[in-house]
Order: sequence, then structure tokens, then C-alpha cells
Amino acid sequence: MKQFQILIDKLTDNITNGLLYILIVLIVLVFSSVFFRYIFNMSYIIIQEIIMYLHALIFMFGISYALKENSHVKIDVIYNRFNKRTQRVISVAGLVSFILPTALFIIYISIDMAKQSWVILEGSSEAGGLNLVFILKSLIPITGILIFLQGISELIKHIRVSRS
Repeated sequence: MKQFQILIDKLTDNITNGLLYILIVLIVLVFSSVFFRYIFNMSYIIIQEIIMYLHALIFMFGISYALKENSHVKIDVIYNRFNKRTQRVISVAGLVSFILPTALFIIYISIDMAKQSWVILEGSSEAGGLNLVFILKSLIPITGILIFLQGISELIKHIRVSRS
């Protein structure tokens, strides 16, 4: 089990490292877009859509990293008042009752939508936009899978610490 947990954490870390490069590209694109819009009065739909796609990718794939680093939203004011054992019990209960079911629901609700989008190779509704909406919609079930895997990893860590 420990090896599986380490493998999941490495996957999350590798994805996050890739997201850092994508973030740099996103920053350059946003700066360029704003610069060209206000200095030269030029705007391109394709650039706006690339910015939207990269933003979605960073946000959605970053959720599993936030879970790994324990940076997700929780009620720290109350949580931090408990001892470590109680915190672990609360974390395990939250993982089992909220995180894992939500991840499975995201996968379940989005997989058919992504499949249908691939079947028709769904494109942008904007003239001159990217014809890659099917790829964008595929990020949703992949996000659910990444959240689920990282939730399992966190569960394994909590169980391992409890047993030692």
C-alpha cells in the first residue's frame, strides 16, 4: 500500500511540476493579450481561448496537489484546536464521506459528456476559436480521477500513521 501511495504522490508532483511551466506560459499570454489589446487595439479569440484552456487546466489539475499538500479549504479555526489523533479521524471521515464520493460523482457525471464531445469532436462556438472543446471537457473526468487517487493516497497516509 505504501508503494501505491508513493506512486500517486509522485504522479501528483509530476503533474504539478508541468503545471508550473504552463503557468509561465499563461502569464506571458495574458500579459501579451492585454498589451496588444490596449496598445494596438488588437484582440484574438484564439489567444483568449488558449488562456481559458490553460487556466482551466491549472485550476482543475491543481486540486489534487492542494489535497496532497493539505491546502484545501477546511475549518482550521476548529480543526487546529483538536489533538493530532482527532484531526486524523476528522480528516479520514472527510475523505471517506466527502472527497472520495465527490470525486466519483465528478467522474460519473462528466464521462458521458466528454465521450459525446469526442464523438463529434466538439469545437469552439466562437468564429476563429479553438476547435478543441472536446479536450477541455476531457479535463473534467481526469480531474475527478486525480482527486480520487490523491484522496486514496491521503487515506493510506492517515491509516499508516494511525497504526504506528
